[in-house]
Amino acid sequence: MDVEGNLNKLGLGSNSHYFREVANPKLEEIKKLLDDRHDKEKLEGMKRLIASISKGRDVSALFPDVVKNVVCQNLELKKLVYIFIVHYADSQSETALLAINTFQKGLENKNQLIRALALRVMSSIRVRLISGLVVMAIKSAARDSSPYVRKTAAHAIPKVYR
Repeated sequence: MDVEGNLNKLGLGSNSHYFREVANPKLEEIKKLLDDRHDKEKLEGMKRLIASISKGRDVSALFPDVVKNVVCQNLELKKLVYIFIVHYADSQSETALLAINTFQKGLENKNQLIRALALRVMSSIRVRLISGLVVMAIKSAARDSSPYVRKTAAHAIPKVYR
């Protein structure tokens, strides 16, 4: 499934105009959007980044700018940031480790969607250093009151094994 399909699956809407837009988005322009203090601008920047990834462009240079936005309240923005982090975590493992604390806090959130999303992202980051943390998170999520979080924990087990 392509990235646009994943956006629809996550409930982020079609946004197909991002996939037909400018042939080569300016990374500096996107960086300014990501550094903006308004979530609307950050969301615009993240949509452009995800569209660029789906077109096969390497936008890993903006990884540190995206990681700064991992602590946000907007669920739509949080989902896009998590997608980006999972995509580039293998090549940017040291910087990805900076976000682990935020994912661990997300595991304690009262919203079941955020707890499940945090576990899904943690288990998708293939950095050997965090495997112990992921196993502990899975154990905790397996006892969660939400069936959705427990299902996510079950899906995370093979990821950790790999």
